[in-house]
Amino acid sequence: MLKLLKRAGGVFIITALTATAAYAEAVVQVTLIDKAGMAGLSKSMKLGMGMKGDMKNAKMAVNANPKVVTRGTVKFNVTNLASELVHEVILAEVNDENQTLTYDETRDVVDEETIQTLGQVAEIAPSRTASFTLDLKPGKYILYCNYGGHFMAGMWTVVEVE
Repeated sequence: MLKLLKRAGGVFIITALTATAAYAEAVVQVTLIDKAGMAGLSKSMKLGMGMKGDMKNAKMAVNANPKVVTRGTVKFNVTNLASELVHEVILAEVNDENQTLTYDETRDVVDEETIQTLGQVAEIAPSRTASFTLDLKPGKYILYCNYGGHFMAGMWTVVEVE
């Protein structure tokens, strides 16, 4: 009888741990990077999503790790690695990485009226960290900075929710 209770207790513990893991939130570490500050941003680099630009020339970037997470609660921990510039990060659902976003060239920003923002962290000072948490369904999502010129300088990435 004691062996049976021990075995049942072990099964209960394993089941409880598995159930907890199944409901744990996914965490995406997001880093905001600029290699040259505002230098070279006076002219659009045409490195926005879907533009097929050579991203090796990007002066700015958004990195996400991991790039694929499971559906449900997802926490985005965002760190601005810039030494001088304030950045932001916006999350929106997209069809795929070849989609181009409507861009306002006079203001040098993505037209946020044409894309539904699901979450964001605004005004992240250099060397600071912030976070936001969302419940996400399967699909593709863009993380991007929409400060003037940053998106076209390569400051975006796509994450996938399975």
